[in-house]
Amino acid sequence: MNTNTFLNTVQNHKVVPVFFHKDPAVVLQVIEASYNGGVRIFEFVNRGNNGLDTFEHIVKELHRFPELTLGIGTIYDAKTAKEFLDAGAQFVVSPCFVEEVALLCNDHDTIYLPGIATIKEAFTASQYGCKVIKIFPASVIGSAFAKALKSVLPALEMMPTGGIEPTKEGMEEWIQAGVCCIGMGSQLFDKSKISSGAYQELSADIATSIKNMQELTNQ
Repeated sequence: MNTNTFLNTVQNHKVVPVFFHKDPAVVLQVIEASYNGGVRIFEFVNRGNNGLDTFEHIVKELHRFPELTLGIGTIYDAKTAKEFLDAGAQFVVSPCFVEEVALLCNDHDTIYLPGIATIKEAFTASQYGCKVIKIFPASVIGSAFAKALKSVLPALEMMPTGGIEPTKEGMEEWIQAGVCCIGMGSQLFDKSKISSGAYQELSADIATSIKNMQELTNQ
């Protein structure tokens, strides 16, 4: 997926779930709950020893979610990025800027979202063709940084991730700061509901979060 396609997608779907579990069956159930709740962009996090195997299992079931865009997160090198791209990843995310990953994604016309925490890092990423960056960890850096970054690099889009609550109050400051979408992990997924298999309740929670976002962006 190239940058323009990604940005066109996030115009309507601004909540990007970020999730990992070692059990592919659990991941698929969480994806299904997210999809039923209105999610159309999902970032699977590459952790543990079986991240690629889990991702490949997920991709085989994507026909169940025809409108879903699936990306891979926590990528630190080009070799791993290439493995996930070959497996079907539609976008690539890192906790920090990795030059070789940026170059690989450029070669594959695939959007790369590197994590940044300073203006210098954001500028460097932009010099390597990155059009969207991930502000990480968002709860530490703060929305004021996003607003400042937008003022000096206005063409650069932002996806803050980490510690943002899926409430109107939690998301509003970031939307007002000019971000294009928000990545959400543990704040979006109630672990107790996942462990107990209460996926319909989880889906309802996610739908509420998306409704909150829609009300903010349609004001």
